[in-house]
Amino acid sequence: MSETENTLGKDDATDIYKKASESGDIPKIYFNNPVGFVNAGDISILLLMNNSPVAVMNMSFTVAKTLAAHLGSIIAKVEEKTGNKVMTIDDIGKALGMIK
Repeated sequence: MSETENTLGKDDATDIYKKASESGDIPKIYFNNPVGFVNAGDISILLLMNNSPVAVMNMSFTVAKTLAAHLGSIIAKVEEKTGNKVMTIDDIGKALGMIK
């Protein structure tokens, strides 16, 4: 499955993304630190920007696993095309001695 494919198909997903990204009614959220929480029924992800909350995402385990697979596929493609490993926040923190 490519980065733009899902149950809609690549063309439909691309069309919906274009409309959504151009819409003034759909929020565009930037964050630089996701923090995950789990309970018995679902997963919540607190999205932070410079340690200030900007949004909370709630999803089922199935959707969370699907999202993780899609994101992994996108990052793998970027790494393959650029020849560079994308570092995680933890990777950078450890390299800078900020995380043990």
